[in-house]
Amino acid sequence: MTPSQQGISTNRRNQRRSRRQVAKGSTRAKAYSNALGLGRNIAAGVLDVSEGGARLILTEHLAEATEFQVIFESAGVVKPVKMVAIVVWSVEAADGTFVVGTQFQKSMEYGVLQALARS
Repeated sequence: MTPSQQGISTNRRNQRRSRRQVAKGSTRAKAYSNALGLGRNIAAGVLDVSEGGARLILTEHLAEATEFQVIFESAGVVKPVKMVAIVVWSVEAADGTFVVGTQFQKSMEYGVLQALARS
């Protein structure tokens, strides 16, 4: 069934500033429900990344506009990359996790993005 058949509007404008790229299999994330990186890791996976944001799988719901810290690691990255992200949208998945679209406060460096994403 297509989105329009399900009653979902497909007229939303693409507001991304940079192209999303699928994360490499070796790319891992740690996420903390606050911008200071305190508490337990709530990241369950990385779906895609871009210079301006990422789509993550989290174990906890974060409300829209919540700031939180994400730390990315991958085989091609020497030092873990810390980013402060803001929740743009969140959808609960069937397994109880949450797929979250985020926007970074500062853009990710291009070289780091290439190390985290498939070419």
